[in-house]
Formats: sequence, structure tokens, C-alpha cells
Amino acid sequence: MALVGRGAWTGSAHRPPPVGVGRSLGAVAAAAALPGLGHILLGRRRTGVRVMAIFLGGLGVLALVAVSIGRAGLLRSLVSPGVLVTVTVACVLIMIAWMAVIMWTFVATDPRTRSTRDQVLGAAVAAALCVGVAIPLGATAELANTQRTLLDQVFSPGPAPVAAGGPAAAGPVLPPRLNVLLLGSDAGPDRTGARTDTMIVASLDTRTAATTLFALPRNIEHAPFPPGSPAAARFPDGFHNPRSPTSGDFLLNNVAEYGREHPRLAPAGPTADRGLNLLMSSISTMLGLPMHHYVTVSMEGLAALIDALGGVTVDVGPEPLPIGGVTYSGRHVSPDGYVPAGVQHLDGDQALWYARSRRNSDDYDRMGRQRCLISALIAQKSPADVVTHFQAVAGATAASVTTSIPRSLLPALLALADEHRPVLRSVSFDPDLPDPGTARGRFTPADPDIPFMRRVVRATLAPPVVPAPAPPPVVPAPSPSPSAAARGPTSAPTAVPAPVTVPSTCGATA
Repeated sequence: MALVGRGAWTGSAHRPPPVGVGRSLGAVAAAAALPGLGHILLGRRRTGVRVMAIFLGGLGVLALVAVSIGRAGLLRSLVSPGVLVTVTVACVLIMIAWMAVIMWTFVATDPRTRSTRDQVLGAAVAAALCVGVAIPLGATAELANTQRTLLDQVFSPGPAPVAAGGPAAAGPVLPPRLNVLLLGSDAGPDRTGARTDTMIVASLDTRTAATTLFALPRNIEHAPFPPGSPAAARFPDGFHNPRSPTSGDFLLNNVAEYGREHPRLAPAGPTADRGLNLLMSSISTMLGLPMHHYVTVSMEGLAALIDALGGVTVDVGPEPLPIGGVTYSGRHVSPDGYVPAGVQHLDGDQALWYARSRRNSDDYDRMGRQRCLISALIAQKSPADVVTHFQAVAGATAASVTTSIPRSLLPALLALADEHRPVLRSVSFDPDLPDPGTARGRFTPADPDIPFMRRVVRATLAPPVVPAPAPPPVVPAPSPSPSAAARGPTSAPTAVPAPVTVPSTCGATA
């Protein structure tokens, strides 16, 4: 009896007292706030400390890695598919482990000792806390996976990143100037082929992030090709058909399509698209600039991208812009609507028609509006806007953008954008551009002055002229002679020529 009594007393001494519903919910909430804390509150100090040590140790390792790689390393991580896969997997594993700790804490409170109502309440609270933990971690995993998918779909792997004087992980060294051809394809159900009706060369100074946009009209004739190339042999006077001098098939906007139809005349590189290679070689010859990469955006995709970013604000101008109203053949029909005049916040479809409306305006008006739209997007949309709407932006980008920019170049570009505030200016080769070498005194797309275009590019991209410091003032002698005073100063500062400026037109500003 004594043994039985003693055993009964010993068992009751080691059995933990029942946990009330309030204490149970508090422990579960503590586990959701910090894994292991719930166990400590329940008196399971050793288990709780171990769980908490694992969790805090993991956070410490992440913080140490972040500090060691620095801001540049974090930016590289954003465009590293391997790192993004690791982040996705890690978030999923942490989410599962954290939810398991919450439920483990709930079970440790021995809910079977409580009433059915309290058991249901405790289980509901534990499940809700699991969902609260899962939402941010799941969203982070989804965001990282979406970013990885976007990189795989839009950007090619490119060459292995090699930095001069540094490890491969440091990334490639950007050239002093990076020239990217921006193309807008105006293909649609009412059009044949995919002509590049928007052609803008973005020349980026990789030391300051200052960017100059050179807009080229789609109707440039006699587009040149590199000397000695098969295309130059076929078109010695530029892209033109003397048997059909008014044919729209021999304008600059059809060079890419012609190259696809006649691949033997187009260069084999730098891309797999012979048509784009031919267009890039022509524009490079025209402007005297090497074309490093291209970015093509479909017009419909541009509308989706602007919608994903929440719209854009521009000054439409004093008159409303018709939506439609002109067929591909040039016949006027009733517009489907209008983009209102004045300063407007436009959705994607309105912004698209702001950029492409042809009724009551010409190609050069459209070029000005397109440059203004690009400027407005750059000025108004911050990285925070992209992150906030990242899923929609990524979907629109993957569906509408193609580019030859390799993933290995993205870290350096991200670092450049992070270090400098981009400064944007533009030049348009349209009839408003003065050209003293022509009879009209203006640039003529039908007969482009190629040497003049190259001079404009060189003058625009030339570093600004810094005036020489003024010489120190000359202290007059204490007793100047009358004759010396009458003669005045013996020399004057050398005049500094004014810097060359190139006019830039813009139909509307944001």
C-alpha cells in the first residue's frame, strides 16, 4: 500500500498541471511571434531554448551574409536565378517548420484536458496563426520564383561574368557607354508583318547614368549598311528601290522584316534574329555608334505594362487625341474615342493611343509623344512601384518584351541605377532639326544627311566644355602713371566658345 501510495503521489508530483485556455492561447501566440518562446512559457525551457537558438542562429547567419556581401551583393542576388531558387526553397522550409512549431506548442498544452469548445477555439487560433506566418513567407517565395521565371524568360544567360582584376562573381565591366536599341513593334490584327515603327537608341553613360535618346523616324529612306557588307552591295545607295521609289517596303521601319525575308544579306550576329541584326547594323552605320543590345516591346504589351504600374500622367496637349480613326491604308474613319486634352492620368490603353495616334498628327508628333511617354515612366515610376506591382509587371514584361541584354549584365546596371539618379535628354532626327548642309536647312528623312547625323551624335555625347577659371584680379600699382591708367588693362580673358547644343523637341511633357 505504501508503494502504491508512494507511486501515486510520485506520479501526481511529476504530471504538469492542466493548462488553461488562456495560457494555452498565450503560448501558441508566443510561438508564432518567436519559435521556442511558447515552450519556454509552458515550462519546457530546454526544448524552447533549443528551438529559439536554431531560429535566431539562422537569422544571425542571414544578417552576417547580408553585411558581408554588401549592397552590391544584395543587388546581384536579385538577378541571380540560383540565389532566387535558394530563397524560394528556404522560405518554404521556414514556413513549414514555423507552422510545425506553432502546432507543436498547441499540442504541448494538452488540449484534450479542456472542453470541446476550448479545443475548437485553441485549434482555430493556432490555425489562424499558422496562416499569418505562411502568408508573408509564401508571398516572398512566390515573389522570388516569379523573379527567377522572368529572368529565364526575358534575359539570356549570356557569357560568364568576368570582371577585370576581380573574381567572376563581381560581374562584367560595363563599357564607358552602352548603346541599346529600343524597338516598338506596331503589329496588330489590322497590320501585316511586324514593322518596327518606334526606333530609339538609348545611349547610357555608365559612369553617370546620364542617358540620351536618339529617335529615328520610321520613314527614313536610303538607310545605309556597313561598307563591304552583302546588304551594302545589294543597296549601294542605301535601302531603296529605284523601280518603286515611293514604296513603303523600303523605309527604315521595314529593314528588320526585309532581313528576315533575305537572311543572306543580314549579319549572323549578334542575335539569332537576322532581321534585327540587319536593322542594328544599319542604325549603327547611320549614327556612328555601336549597337550593343536591343529591347523590343510590343505595343499591346506596353499597354499591359503601364496598367501593371498603375498608369502614367502626361500632358496630352491642347487638343484631344483620337483613338483609332485611321486604317492601315490611311483611310479616315470615325474614331473609337479620344484621349482627353490637358494633363491626364492615363491607363495602359489610353497611353498606348497617346503614343501611336495618327489622326490629325504626323510621324514626328508621334515620335515626340513616345519620347515623352518614356520620360514620364522613368520619372514617375520608382523601384518601389515595380516591387508593389511586381507580379503584374513581371507577367506583362514576360509576355511583351524580348531583349539581347544578358543576365550577367544586370547586376552592374542595377548598381548603376542605385548609385546615380538617371538624367534623360532626347534628340529627334525629324524635319524640325536644323541641318545647315541641306537646301531646306532642315533634316530630311527622305534624303538623310548621314555625316550630319553622326556629327549631331558626337556633339550631343561630347563631355560638356568646362570654362577655364578666371585669372586672379590684377592689383593696381599704388601710383599708376596717367598714361598707364589711360591705356587700361594690357590683356583680357580668352573667350570660351559656347558648348554645342542640339535641339530636342517634345510634343508633351510629363
